[in-house]
Amino acid sequence: MSAPRSALAALLGVLLGLSAPPAVVPLAEWLVLPGLAAWFALALSSARPLLRSYWFGCSYMAWFSWSIHHIGWAPYLGIVFVGGLYFVLGSVTVRAAPLRLRPLAFAVAVAGSFWLRAVMPDIYYPHGQPAHALWQWPSLMVVVALGGEPLMNFLLGWLAAAGLMVWRSWRVATVPWSAARTQLIAATVLAGAAILGGHVIHMLAAPREQAGEDRAVAIAAIEPGFHPLSLWKGAGFEVNYPRVVAERLVAPTQELLREPEPPDLILWPESSVLDAIQRADVDAGRAAILPGRLGGSSARLVVGANLRSRDAAGALRLSPSALLVGLPDGRILAYHDKQHLVPGGEFLPLIGLLPGFVAEPLRELCRETFRTPPDCLAGVPRPPLTTADGTPFGALICYDNAFPGPAAAQVEAGAEFLVVLSNEAWYRGGAELSQLAAMTVVRAIENVVPVVRCTIDGQTLAVDASGSVLAGLEIAPAPRPEPRILQVSIQRGAGRIPPMAWLRWICGPIFGLLVALAAAHSVGRWVRIRAANTALPAGVGSSQSGVDPGGS
Repeated sequence: MSAPRSALAALLGVLLGLSAPPAVVPLAEWLVLPGLAAWFALALSSARPLLRSYWFGCSYMAWFSWSIHHIGWAPYLGIVFVGGLYFVLGSVTVRAAPLRLRPLAFAVAVAGSFWLRAVMPDIYYPHGQPAHALWQWPSLMVVVALGGEPLMNFLLGWLAAAGLMVWRSWRVATVPWSAARTQLIAATVLAGAAILGGHVIHMLAAPREQAGEDRAVAIAAIEPGFHPLSLWKGAGFEVNYPRVVAERLVAPTQELLREPEPPDLILWPESSVLDAIQRADVDAGRAAILPGRLGGSSARLVVGANLRSRDAAGALRLSPSALLVGLPDGRILAYHDKQHLVPGGEFLPLIGLLPGFVAEPLRELCRETFRTPPDCLAGVPRPPLTTADGTPFGALICYDNAFPGPAAAQVEAGAEFLVVLSNEAWYRGGAELSQLAAMTVVRAIENVVPVVRCTIDGQTLAVDASGSVLAGLEIAPAPRPEPRILQVSIQRGAGRIPPMAWLRWICGPIFGLLVALAAAHSVGRWVRIRAANTALPAGVGSSQSGVDPGGS
């Protein structure tokens, strides 16, 4: 492929990347439709469409994942060059479909390829989905209340592809005008119906207030504004850690508890407590955090910490967890474990495929980078936590916020709101902070519950059950001179998982089936071309026979 065409494919990938949160220019989120249309056009092109699609995907991944390079160049380049392959799979699917059905095939490819990237074992990466581009338009994002991110990705892909087909039909008549117009009308009508259906779900799920019932919950989220790695610098961890906890977390908590009406719930983010706590002590009811230092109150504290326990093989491992702490004794009442660990930071993806002399240096590199062993233990769903008055809520630890499963499990178990405890200091104020905020909006809308995020230095905010941002702190990367506090009152939600949540489970297999059929089609076509060329008389080339071995 020529350099100009490579550059054009990469530039078009940036066009789609501009739509991803934080959408760095005004209304850039609407570039999601022309960006997807550009991918569709590359998939249909006659000049090496799969290679051009790959460069398009790599450019897109490179753009919205840029701040990953702060963690390390190896994971960043891995995300870029592996991520581009999903776009190739999507283009293969489109090219195997009949011409008139290619917009619909592209919609399936968009939904399926992004689903596959989000669930791929060991290397899951749910960031940068087209649906996230419209996170600040909750009246449109309400589609996820019907079918989650896959349905919205499907609709955006169909609208973009159908629009491009109409334009091509009008300009060069590559497909009949009536067929192209019908596709666009069908995509528009389905999108409108999905938006309406999402609003209906929210109206039906709205909690019916009873006389005298107070559904408000007062929450304070403390953002300490330090980078955990900084605790190991200078005088060392033994000096820095107690000082930071006292100044950035304990002192603000004491101030909140001295208020005339203290909050019902106080949140400390992930990585607030770095000392490992024995799970056996917690289960036995004898574990406590800072007993007596926080004062008496009916408020409860939710703390991001690590639990130490033995795995099935008997090895001691850490589990990032959210601990529910009672006051003033500091006793740990209940907890939730993180279910989706961070590849590279909390476990080493695909490490079992590597020989020992390679695997051990990688483990040591991760220990030095993150100051934690990269062999954490993922948890399983547990019952919702409760406020002092018995209101159930779910806690999501950092990366759990990016996946639909943990939130849905808590809502199905009765949670009336969700809290997210997160450590995003690794990104140093990058785009991932807005992407995780966009995923918070998705979790609120699809489960019809409010969500409050508490971060080390990321995007601390509160979202109501309709997906509207109630309040938030501006992104201020660590180190900060002092902690900040977000205080907000939320209305407990009714809680309801999307009725078409099954789309998460079928869109992937359907996409896989289409990719397999597309591959079989391509192999069959190659065999026919080879057979035709072999049958030609000596000296007669494929150009004379009218067979194009490099056709579309």
